Parts: sequence; structure tokens; C-alpha cells
Amino acid sequence: MEYTQNFTNFKVSKNTKCLKYISFPEDLHLPLKFDDNKKRIVEIGFGNGEIMTRMARSRSDDVFIGIENSEISCVKAAKRVLDLGLKNVMIFQGDAKFLIQEVFEPSSIDLILSFYPIPWPKNSHEKRRLFSEEFLKNALRTLKKDGKFLIVTDDENHVEWITDNALKIGAVFLKRNVMPLKATKYGRKWNEMGRKSWSIIMESHEFSTSRMVIDWMPHVHLKDISFEKINEIASKKFVENESIIQFKGVFKGDEGYLLKTISVDDGFVQTYYIIVKKEKDGWLARLDEGIKVFKTHAVKKSVEIVGNFIVGG
Repeated sequence: MEYTQNFTNFKVSKNTKCLKYISFPEDLHLPLKFDDNKKRIVEIGFGNGEIMTRMARSRSDDVFIGIENSEISCVKAAKRVLDLGLKNVMIFQGDAKFLIQEVFEPSSIDLILSFYPIPWPKNSHEKRRLFSEEFLKNALRTLKKDGKFLIVTDDENHVEWITDNALKIGAVFLKRNVMPLKATKYGRKWNEMGRKSWSIIMESHEFSTSRMVIDWMPHVHLKDISFEKINEIASKKFVENESIIQFKGVFKGDEGYLLKTISVDDGFVQTYYIIVKKEKDGWLARLDEGIKVFKTHAVKKSVEIVGNFIVGG
């Protein structure tokens, strides 16, 4: 399980006003469709939002979209947006590996930025690194014809790994040594330590890729259910191709059961609940809509598995 989608209520912030600037893509109709001619700049892993908000303040006619997996960083950046009164910033909390292919249409972004991403230097951590061949394909396809993808890092091995992947997919890029980017916290730190930095600039490229999100979820109607089967499935694991589904417990309520479920689509991990609810003419198994979740193939499969497994009679 390489990376995880977080589902929380942002309890880390006492200033709830800033939370309106954080968007949950699970709630949106994806991919986003832009109907104006504004330039759109995406920053991946924006930290506390220092560069993103500075650029947004100086370029008020452009739209800045931040993607960050850290809840705390999202809140810090949102507070900056609130304090500066910015109207041209969108913040998405989630994993860029997944969001870059799901949120944006092809040829819809002018510039993608990533400053000092975590290099994950150990060989055992390679699957955690962001700029894989598949990710680069998904990112470069979102760029407009003259769009660019800029990465700045201080890790030479990371540079070589990224450029090797770019070569494998046929991407056009320019690599060079640069001064540490003092506009970022880590850039200032590496500058004080005398460390080098490298930039990689990639050009847009057309790639054929597939999305994980699907448009519908099944509702499984059952005449009867087996309570023994519900307890049995609560600890079972199912594997099918690139999908993994693990059930992690059952909770009994007045109207039915909740099954805690973890699903993995090609490394993308989500946690949610499947509800098995008593109805007039039998039982209904469906996704619990109280939890934010992307409707992926593994999520769909998990509902179908529950319906097939717990049927009674």
C-alpha cells in the first residue's frame, strides 16, 4: 500500500473560516471542466503554501491550484489564502498520484510546479516516489500545447531517477544545475548548507491513460442475509488483478450493519464503510454515503463482494 487518501474533519484548525478554501474532489464531478481562458498553475506538494500564495497575489488574473496530501499543510495554506484575501486559489487535499489523472482534463493546465519533493532515497521506497513513468504520463497529458512541468530538487539521485523515467516515456525535458530556490523553506535551508539544486523542465506530451473513477455504484438488494456470513466476511481479504479489498470489522446498529472496508486500486488506498440495511422487502447493501470516497473499480467490487457473500437462504 504505497499511498493513502485521508478522510478527516480537519480538526487541526481553530479558524474554520479558512476551511472553505479546501476542496474535496470526492464531492465534485470529475474531471473539472474549465470554461474560461484563464491560465491555470498547479503546485504539487505546496507545503505551507508560501510560493503558491505569493504567486497568486502577484498574478490575480491567473488561477492557482494546490495539491497536498498533508491535512495540516492544507490548513496552513488555506489560512494564508484567507489572510491575504485571495480569490484565485483552489486547494485539494489528497494524493497527487491519483488526483492528477482524475481532476484535470487533457490540455487544461498551463504550468505544473513541484519544489523539493520528498526523494525517498532508499531502493525499498521507490514505490513511494512521485515521478514514476505512469505519473509523468498523467501529468504531461494535462498540459496545454505550450505548457511546462517544472521540478526543483536537491537530490542528484532523484534527478537521475526522474530523467530516466522521462526518457523511457519519450518526454522532452531540460535538466540543469540551479541555485537553491530561496522562496521556499527547504530552498533557504539547502542554501545555508551549501547544497546544490537541480531543475527539470518537461514539455507537454499526448499520452493515452485511463481514469480510476467510475460514474456509478451498485446497490445490492437481498431477500435475506446470513448473519454468520456477515461476521465471517468482516475479516476477509480479496485480491483481483490490481485491486485489493480488505474488510476490517463489523458494527451492528438498530437498522443493520456497517462493514469497515479498505480498498486498493493500483496502490491507491481508501477507507470507507459498506452499509447492510434492513428494508421492507429484504436487505440492501450499498456504500455508506456519509464517508468521502472516490468511486473506483475496487470500491464497486467491494459492494458486489458483500452482496454475493452475505446472501442468506
